[in-house]
Amino acid sequence: MNTKLTFRILKAVLVLILVLGYQSERADAGSPWLWDRVLKQDMVQDAMKMPTALYIDADKELYYIVDSGRNRLLSFSRNGDLLNIFNAGKALSIPFDIVKNDADGLWIVEKGRNSLSYIALKEKKVTPNTLTYKGELVYPDRIEADSDILYVLNKATGNIISYSNKLEALNRFSCSECPWGFVDFKIHNQKLWALDQANKTIRCFNLNGKLIKTFELGKTVNFPVSLAIEQTGFMYVLDRQRRNIVVYDRNGVFKYRFLEKGIARGQLYYPSEIRFDPWGRLCLVDEGNARVEIFKR
Repeated sequence: MNTKLTFRILKAVLVLILVLGYQSERADAGSPWLWDRVLKQDMVQDAMKMPTALYIDADKELYYIVDSGRNRLLSFSRNGDLLNIFNAGKALSIPFDIVKNDADGLWIVEKGRNSLSYIALKEKKVTPNTLTYKGELVYPDRIEADSDILYVLNKATGNIISYSNKLEALNRFSCSECPWGFVDFKIHNQKLWALDQANKTIRCFNLNGKLIKTFELGKTVNFPVSLAIEQTGFMYVLDRQRRNIVVYDRNGVFKYRFLEKGIARGQLYYPSEIRFDPWGRLCLVDEGNARVEIFKR
């Protein structure tokens, strides 16, 4: 065989091997998720500056977004259309996270005054509240709600504390092997799932605060900042440094990763939170790209 022809064949085979290898390691290899939409802000003055959190009202089919950079809240329809912008008469001070557990108002973490504040929607009135646990000041960070119980991540300790609607402390969720505590958590299937960033684990608790199970994430994530639990029990972890989402099955076995760094549609810059909406879509809050994107199967 001609030497030049042999060299060309070998070169082509090598390129093919490299391409196939690259494809198997791509961020979206094996992912069933497709970009669906972005929550729209058509006017320049409506654009978000630094979104940090998302809450979905299933009954009213609304998305609530916290725009920390502009000290305001935005609401969107299920289709992603902007409905309302609310800044409580410029009363909000660096809002960070949001939940709703009754028909009349919203609970907002305000970093600017270290408060878990209640917003009465009809009156558009903001009532700040200082939280404590066993006499010690609590620094609210992430929050979740389950029925009439509020769950608050204490930034100072990394522990999670449950409170009644009257803000009476109930239970604490902590881990003796987690000196830095947790960075995010979700309530799913009557359990609390907490993300331990330092040890790269997910800790599962019952709602009385007892640790049930630990899932080791290993080297598949580098800097996990948020998690979401699918109805199937699959666990989704947002890696802020690698700008992708890593998926594990209900036993904690790695399945696939998807998305990548960038500013184009469906790419991430500095993502901060993920969660599922009631319609099976995956919602992603991206601070760096100042937007909230939605993915579907």
